[in-house]
Amino acid sequence: MSARPIREELLEPLRRALGWLLTLRDARGAILCPEHKLEHTGKSAGAAVLAARLAKLDRPEFRAGHLAAAIEQGRRMVANVHREGTSECHTFWPGRHDKFNSSNAVIDGGACSDALAELVETLGAELGDDDRRAFAHASTLHARTYLRYAVLDKGVPAQRAWGLTGLASAWRLAREKELEAAAIEAVGALEGVQNADGSFPYHPLEWGAPHAGAGDASSFYHSRVPAFMLFALEQLERDPRDPLFARSLYAALDFAEGLHGPDGIKCGLVEAKPWYWGAEYEVASHVFDVYALARAGELFRERRFSAAAVRAYRTWIEHLKPSGEPRSHMPGPGRTKSYQCPVFWACHAEWIARALPLLEEHWDRVPRFERAGSGGGIDLRIRAWGAVDLVRLEDDAVVAWVRGSRPGYNVHHGSPHGAGLLRVVRKSDGAELLARRRLECAQEGEWSARRAHFAPARGWAHSSAELRFSLWLTRNHARGGRWLSALAAPFDVARRGVLAFASSEVSSSFALQTRTHIDGEGVTLESTLAHRGGEAAPGSRLVRRFELDGRGLVVHERLEAAGDARGAAFHFPRQARERQETSGASHEVRYRLA
Repeated sequence: MSARPIREELLEPLRRALGWLLTLRDARGAILCPEHKLEHTGKSAGAAVLAARLAKLDRPEFRAGHLAAAIEQGRRMVANVHREGTSECHTFWPGRHDKFNSSNAVIDGGACSDALAELVETLGAELGDDDRRAFAHASTLHARTYLRYAVLDKGVPAQRAWGLTGLASAWRLAREKELEAAAIEAVGALEGVQNADGSFPYHPLEWGAPHAGAGDASSFYHSRVPAFMLFALEQLERDPRDPLFARSLYAALDFAEGLHGPDGIKCGLVEAKPWYWGAEYEVASHVFDVYALARAGELFRERRFSAAAVRAYRTWIEHLKPSGEPRSHMPGPGRTKSYQCPVFWACHAEWIARALPLLEEHWDRVPRFERAGSGGGIDLRIRAWGAVDLVRLEDDAVVAWVRGSRPGYNVHHGSPHGAGLLRVVRKSDGAELLARRRLECAQEGEWSARRAHFAPARGWAHSSAELRFSLWLTRNHARGGRWLSALAAPFDVARRGVLAFASSEVSSSFALQTRTHIDGEGVTLESTLAHRGGEAAPGSRLVRRFELDGRGLVVHERLEAAGDARGAAFHFPRQARERQETSGASHEVRYRLA
C-alpha cells in the first residue's frame, strides 16, 4: 500500500461531507437528522470513523478539528448504550426503539461497536484513558451480549454482515474465543446463502423473505456483504485469500464489479428493493463499493477492481452538493426523492475514508472514461451470472447489461425490468444510450401492446398488501414535514401498484421467464409479452438477439406472434442508429447502439 500523502482532490469531498454533518449537531454534540428529527446513533458512528481517519490523513491544519469530532461522537455512542429491560443485552439506542430511525439494532450495533474499536486503535495516545476505557467497554459489552447472537439469526445478509463488522472489531479489543467463534460461524452462514454466481439475495426466501422479489439480487445492498466480510476477516487476523474464504469473496466481488459501468454508475435495475429509490440508479451505495473494490484490487491484483473503485468514488463526488450533503441521484424526468436520508449517506462515507490510501495509489492510473482499444486487446467480452440470469456485454464501444429470467415483483419488491436490455453505456464519454422511466410501459428498446381489459382483481392481488405499507410512508413523510408527499403516498402506491398492475398493458420487459442462450458474440432471449407482474400474454412469442461486433451493440428482435395482444409496437431508443423495421409473417426490428 502506498505511503504517499493523500491529495486534496480525494480528501476535500470527505472533509466537506463531514463538515455538513457537524452543522447538524445540537448542544450535546448529537448529529440530529433534519428529516427524521432524531440522532441516528448507528450512522453517527460512521461520522466518528470518518473523522478519525481524516485526523490521520488530512492536512495538519484540519486534524485537531477532526480529532475533536471523532471523540465527541464516540462519547455520544457511549451515552446511547442501554440495557434492554431485565435482560443482559445492551444495545445502542434508538435502534429499533424509534421506527423513524430507519435502522435496527444489528446494523446500528455493528456500526457502533466497530467505530468505538476503531477510535481506540486509530487515535491511540491521542485518546484519553477514560475515553479509551469507556469506548472499549461499550464495544465489547454490546458484542458479548447482542452481536454474537444477532449475526446468526437476522434474515437479511447485509444486516448480518454489518453486525459482523462490530463483532470482529470488538474481538480485537477483547480477544475472546466466543466472539471469534460466532464471527467465523457468521461468515460461514453468509457463504451458505450466497448464490452460485457470487450474488447474494437481498432477503433469502429461506430466511423469511415476505415476497419472492425480495429474494432477488440488489445492486444497492450487494457490495456491503463482501466488503464487510473482507473487513471482518482482516479484523479477525484471517487472510481473505485463504482457500476457506477466497472463492466466495472473489465471486461476490466479481459480481459487484460487473454491475459497474465505465461511467462509474451501477446497473441499478437489478434491485430487490426498488421502492427505496427515486430513480433508475443510485450512488448512495458507492461508498461500500469503493471499499470492497479497492481492497479487491489490492488482494487479487486485478486492475479492473481498482479502476471500478476509482470511478465509483469520482461519481460519488460528482453527486455531492457544494454544502457536503450527498445525493443519491441527479434530478431528471420522472425522478423523485429517495426514501433514505442524506445523513445516512454522508456517514457511510467512512468506508471511502478507510480506502483512501488505495484510491491515492490508483487515482492517476484510471482515466475518466475508456478510450477505444484500451481493453488490453480484448475486443469482445461476455460475462454471465447464471443465478440471476444477468449478462454483461462489452466491446471497445459500449457496455450493455441484458437480463433474462427474474423473480416475481410488485410495487415494492423485486426488479421491475427484465427479459431484455437493462442499460447501455458508451465507453468514450459515459453517455446513457437507453432511457428508462419508472412507470412507463412503452419503454425505449421494448415492445408494448394491450390485451383483454383493465383487471382490478389482478392489480389487487399484486399490491393490496402494499397499501398498508403506504401508511408507513405517509407517517415518514409527515415526520419530515413533507405534507403533500404524506397525503399523496397512499394514492401513489395505489397508482403504481394496484392500477398499474391491473392495466391492460403488456410489454416485453414485464416477462419473468426467458430461455437464455449465450454464445461467443452475444445473447439470445426467447420470451413473451406479459402484463406488469409477469402474467404472459397467451400465444405471444419473442426472439431477442443482442450482439457485439467491436463497434457497439447490434440488436435484432422478432415478434413471431402477438397472441391475443393488440396494437403491438416496438419503441426504438432515441440513440439508436441503423434502424430497420419490417412487418410480415413476423414483426422484425434491427438497430445499433454505439
